[in-house]
Amino acid sequence: MMIIMRPMFRAITAAALALGLLSGCAAGGDQMPTDAAGLTQDDVAEMSLRQEFDAYRDHYEHMQRLLEDAQLQVHDGEWEWGAGDDLPMNGANGVAPLTGATFQKSYYLSSTRLWSPPGAIDQERDLQPMIDYFTEQGWQVEHRTITGDQEVWATTDDGWQIQYTAQENGDNPITVYSEPFWTNDSNALSTAVYGRSTVTFPDRSRPGEYPDFPDWDDPVVNKPKI
Repeated sequence: MMIIMRPMFRAITAAALALGLLSGCAAGGDQMPTDAAGLTQDDVAEMSLRQEFDAYRDHYEHMQRLLEDAQLQVHDGEWEWGAGDDLPMNGANGVAPLTGATFQKSYYLSSTRLWSPPGAIDQERDLQPMIDYFTEQGWQVEHRTITGDQEVWATTDDGWQIQYTAQENGDNPITVYSEPFWTNDSNALSTAVYGRSTVTFPDRSRPGEYPDFPDWDDPVVNKPKI
């Protein structure tokens, strides 16, 4: 699967230096890397596990809204699920670079659905509504052909990427990815989410339908797997 890597830019203006705006900067004046939420590792270091959990839930629900809006551009019926989507993924392997990201200190989110348009396969026809939608949002759009499959990628203005593919076999998956987020401890965050999760997902659902994400105050019902 081809992924898009967004260039990282660093700019420190003379005006900012004159004003002494050193927040988020490391010793020596270098800009500390910010994650998809605009936070540095130092910012996240001030957060409790509960605060990280609540932020993760917000990211998850935002991902589902992005997914729903994109799905509705091409199909308002049922889509297949291939797996659950509520656990954090290794941020070091995310769709965009985050300098210093490791498995222990970063994560990203991802969710995929799939449907198969009826009738004859027409990849360009299938992609066009999504291309139009991405363009209307003002997002960066890339159109690629990978071993016969055609895909379109959008990069949003708030740290997310959406991939919609028209495959040669007639299956059309859509995936929403976050760019990486910092965490104090990915294992602790994953355990907190998993422990409260229903660990179930539907075989199929309509856009906007997904299991409720747990609250911090929900009971811990799943023990970590060793």
